[in-house]
Amino acid sequence: MSRLDKLIEVSRFYGDNPEYVIAGGGNTSFKNSETLWIKASGIPLAGISEDGFVSLSRKGLLQIEKGSFSEDPVLREEQVKELMQKAVLAPGGLRPSVETSLHNLIDHAYVVHTHPTLVNALMCANEVEKEVAERFKDGAILVEYTDPGYILFKKLQERIAVYKAEHGRSPQVIFLQNHGVFVGAGSVEDIHALYADIDRKIREGKDLSLPSLEISSYRTEVTESIAAYCASRSLLSSSVQAALIRHFTSSKTRMKLISRPFSPDIIVYCKSSYLFLEQGVQAGDIQEKIETFESTYGYYPKVIVHEGGGLTLVEENEKSLSIVREVYLDLMKISYLSEQFGGPHFMSPEQISFIDNWEVEHYRRRVAKNKAQ
Repeated sequence: MSRLDKLIEVSRFYGDNPEYVIAGGGNTSFKNSETLWIKASGIPLAGISEDGFVSLSRKGLLQIEKGSFSEDPVLREEQVKELMQKAVLAPGGLRPSVETSLHNLIDHAYVVHTHPTLVNALMCANEVEKEVAERFKDGAILVEYTDPGYILFKKLQERIAVYKAEHGRSPQVIFLQNHGVFVGAGSVEDIHALYADIDRKIREGKDLSLPSLEISSYRTEVTESIAAYCASRSLLSSSVQAALIRHFTSSKTRMKLISRPFSPDIIVYCKSSYLFLEQGVQAGDIQEKIETFESTYGYYPKVIVHEGGGLTLVEENEKSLSIVREVYLDLMKISYLSEQFGGPHFMSPEQISFIDNWEVEHYRRRVAKNKAQ
């Protein structure tokens, strides 16, 4: 089996497992001394083939590492994107992952970057720094949340250099606060071993069980009114309930624990604000509630939370609807499990605004939506 075949194999392994990857998130790469192959932006890891990867010149990518760019964040990211595109060896319409430069920095042949629920229960918790230090010692780097793109690349470049100077080796596990984890190794087998070790160390001494996620339909006069209003706008809705959902809808205090996004993926698919309906709201109030939300935030609510009840998801087609449900339920899992590590730590308004307005995420959202149709 060739090394590229092994990259495809490991990509599918994690991409097919919702505990590691949901909604097409994450990326993988393989590199030798001259070339880096990385998953294209917007292409899901599950079922990926050779056509889903972009090959780039590592010498070309070095220009980003050595480059000097504008202080203006929008212009800077455009300049970096142009250099990255110039490094593509066989242009074919696919855009390399925005995290390509990060993969190139990591001195291991295989790199698998995922957003596992268990990892993000720790990455999105208030005591992440203390817990990572205690559980991983010098076996991992933790990078505080940094806006993705060139700024994160420079931060990681700096942190890797410090680690190598202190330990005489390259890090194999790099945690990103409110984001996920990069794992690098010389073989696919070692990648699997490292992920198993991460799982074991996070679980150690903690009860990380979840309330039941057995989904059932949730139907009330209010959900029927939502469905009718959505249908009038060519939108689909789905109302569901489960023990985990009821845990958070049981009180206003608990509802606050699922009121903001933890990571960029949540913003990409669910946006950053959600409609919370208090107990006692009437079916006749629904149109006004949704339209007020839309005029306030500039988009229809993809997630509607019913106090004392279930959850309604709204989207343009069945596939996108399924993704919103999967991603928001993952937000609930992360919030619930983060209580074991000091409670949930949301993204800040400034961090949310950056992602919501970032061209790269607009591109990823557009590619994902096109594939869903």
